[in-house]
Amino acid sequence: MISVLLVDDHPVVIEGLRKLLTAAGDIDVTGEAHDAAEAIEQARKLRPDVILLDLRMPGASGVQATRRLRELDSPAAVIILTSYGDQAYVRQALEAGADGYLLKSTGPDQLLTSIRAAARGRRQLSPELLDGVLTEFGGLAREQTRREADLSEDEREILRRASKGATNREIGLATGRSEIAVKKRLQGIFAKLGAVDRAHAVAEAIRRGLI
Repeated sequence: MISVLLVDDHPVVIEGLRKLLTAAGDIDVTGEAHDAAEAIEQARKLRPDVILLDLRMPGASGVQATRRLRELDSPAAVIILTSYGDQAYVRQALEAGADGYLLKSTGPDQLLTSIRAAARGRRQLSPELLDGVLTEFGGLAREQTRREADLSEDEREILRRASKGATNREIGLATGRSEIAVKKRLQGIFAKLGAVDRAHAVAEAIRRGLI
């Protein structure tokens, strides 16, 4: 049996979830709480496998409660169950240590599947939130790549002009450098990107999101 702690400040939500989960047969609702403080107390007392945690509650938020649970080394998988789909909330919850973020519009079967998966250590996310999370992750990854590549804005400008077919002389005239200086800067860029020539450097810079 998968033990679940329900946390929501609306009794009707708690009751609906309790009926759904109990009917599943392999899930046991071991307790309920109506605010963050009570959720932390119940989690320490009951040590459930999964905590379904509302995001907006009186007092501390679900994100704050999640962070506190992680500080206390709670073994429970925490799934935020909320009606708020803002990417900022999703990011904050995941950064706090939540194992999942589901919208209350999630279908009953999907909710049960997510609880079972979370109990096995798999992270869960409502499908409609996935594109936004991946887009944000891609942006962060590109920014990390830019930092790791350590290309200056001047070097990126040279690459941008090179990508449009400008010669070293043309790049020099546009940026106030000599043709020889541009050639040397390009050689430095090649080394940073692990590129063997101009075309390779441009392709690698585009792939990494540098230009």
